[in-house]
Parts: sequence; C-alpha cells; structure tokens
Amino acid sequence: LFSLGAMFALYTYVAPTLTTLTHASPGFVAAMLMVIGLGFSVGNWAGGKLADRSLTGTLAAFFLLEIATMLAFPLLATTTWGAALTLFAWGVASFGLVPPLQMRVMSAATGAPGLASSVNIGAFNLGNAIGAALGAAVLAAGWGYGAVSAAGAGLGVLGLLVVLRDGWQRSREAHDAKAPGAACPAS
Repeated sequence: LFSLGAMFALYTYVAPTLTTLTHASPGFVAAMLMVIGLGFSVGNWAGGKLADRSLTGTLAAFFLLEIATMLAFPLLATTTWGAALTLFAWGVASFGLVPPLQMRVMSAATGAPGLASSVNIGAFNLGNAIGAALGAAVLAAGWGYGAVSAAGAGLGVLGLLVVLRDGWQRSREAHDAKAPGAACPAS
C-alpha cells in the first residue's frame, strides 16, 4: 500500500512536474514516460531475482532507492539528463518492490492464494488513490510540484518502517523457535 502510494504520488503528476521543473516539451514528457516504463521493466525483473535471496533485504533496498530518488527528483529534474536518470532509477525502485511484495503476500496466505492475490490488487488500487490524493493535497496546500515527490517519499518511509518491523519480528520468531526449551509444535 505504502509503496504504491509513494509511486503514484509522483506518477500521477509526472507530466506537470516535468513541465514545471524541467520546462519539458510534450515530446520530452512522452520520452520520460517511456524511460519510466523501462525502469518499471528492469525493476520488476531485478525485484524478482533479488527477492529469491532475501525478501526483507530486497524490500528495504528498493524502498531506500525509491525514497532517495523521490527526494532527489526536484533537485535533479532541473536538467533533462537529471530528470531522465532520476526517473529511470525511480521506475526501477518502484517496480522492484512489486515481486517481493507479491511473494510476501502469497507466502502469508498459503490457504487462500486467490483471495490474497485479489486483496493485493485492491491494495494496488488503494495505493493509487492515496498517492494521487496526497499529491493533490500537496498542490492544494500551495507547496508546488517539487513537494509532490517529497510527500511520496514520506509514504515510502512508512513502507520501509513496516518492512523493517516485519523483518525484525520474523527474525525474532525464528530465533525464539530455535531457542533451547522452545515449545514444539503440536502434531
């Protein structure tokens, strides 16, 4: 939810943000949407590969990259190259989160994977709405397009905190299960 909210905070307003910060032409905006799409593809591939090694580590790394790129975007988007590089990295980070999040949901819902998958799609749509609404609130407050990505980064921070808490809790449960005198599961 937080990852998608963070992503859609910027993605919803990427065209006017580029027009405002980069003074981009419509052709440049279209090219940047393609660059973002390439980043999404690379991120989806990389997220799947890395999640096989460590779900929590992959989630934390991509959340950190998403946060960093969203905070850097208003500064780097003042040039066309800065905008292009930042948007590509942001696309990688944003969709790098998708495979490990899907894996986490599916592993937690072994008894009802179809239901879990549909709830996950619902969370995607809710994240879309929250991110767009957050961007609109930032603009309505008069903070400008540069602040939209910073607000999205705030959602990314919340997502990172959830991931770190969950990783800590899983680590503690695994440690407790290995501890001498730990209760054996009932047969």
